[in-house]
Amino acid sequence: MRGIEEGRPGLFKVPVDGGKPIRLTTGIASHPVWSPIGDLIAYAGPNVSAFEPLLAIRPDGTFVQVPPIKLRRDGERVRFAPDGKSLIYMQGELRSQNFWRLDLTTLTSRPLTRLQQRDTMRTFDVTPDGKRIVFDRLRDNSDIVLIDLQRHDVR
Repeated sequence: MRGIEEGRPGLFKVPVDGGKPIRLTTGIASHPVWSPIGDLIAYAGPNVSAFEPLLAIRPDGTFVQVPPIKLRRDGERVRFAPDGKSLIYMQGELRSQNFWRLDLTTLTSRPLTRLQQRDTMRTFDVTPDGKRIVFDRLRDNSDIVLIDLQRHDVR
């Protein structure tokens, strides 16, 4: 859970059976996702321009080094594969996001898609079997037209 304690933002573990939250990080931590095998938490770090760095931490607070991956801000752009051995993430410019897979063993990334339509995507999920991705797309295809009607004086 991300939150603020004593005016400082951070990432926290909250015991579901009660107890005090445990701070894992200090600083901005957006859109955290917990590995299905429970050994890693991935999240977006502080916003730098239009991007946020992908960061990772163990549940005991130990930081995990991951490659320098820039995530587009304003969306949920990271999910774990069901086996917990890789991260699926969106990367690219606002209107040309594609899906990538980061192998957490080798720390290498490979593209999964080369989407041609330049639509906005903000979030996605991976099916429980890990074979499909479901995602949203927003296409701006409306035109704005100014119509200047002449006024008729009816007297």
